[in-house]
Amino acid sequence: MQPRKCVLTAITLTTAVFLGTAAMAADLPKEGTFNGSWFGSGEGKATPVGKEMLLSPFEQNALTIGNGLVDHLTWHCSGLYEMTKGMAEHRGYCVATDPAGDQFAGNFASDGKYAADAKSYSGAVTFIGGTGKYAGISGGFKYVGHAPEFRAAAEGAFVEYITLEGSYKLP
Repeated sequence: MQPRKCVLTAITLTTAVFLGTAAMAADLPKEGTFNGSWFGSGEGKATPVGKEMLLSPFEQNALTIGNGLVDHLTWHCSGLYEMTKGMAEHRGYCVATDPAGDQFAGNFASDGKYAADAKSYSGAVTFIGGTGKYAGISGGFKYVGHAPEFRAAAEGAFVEYITLEGSYKLP
């Protein structure tokens, strides 16, 4: 490509990205509902506590695709999985990042204890703050997780998909 065409192409792409990002920010209503699917993988380090308890702090990266707020977000989460006498529960925090770099955070927890070998489990996320267009966000979502349906490729790793539905408000 000739240098003049390269400059013109770069200017055009930069303008398109800038306008696209501005359009995405303008498209976010002050409140709404959403639903989507979460696809993630992570690793945990299991620590047995006697014969009947297992604690496993974990880190996870994921992406969501859906309608509304959660479409095209990447997520980083950390938390704790606890299993006692065959019953499990989990809790922790996540940070979501959109394509423009704005973020919001939430805390999550399972809906109480569930059988450690259950094919699915449920829980909720509560939004606790954000940056940029998400500053002052409130709301959250309910989720159903399907981690036990998949076999991870490595010891100590896990994969999961989650279906979710929720709502949010911005100031």
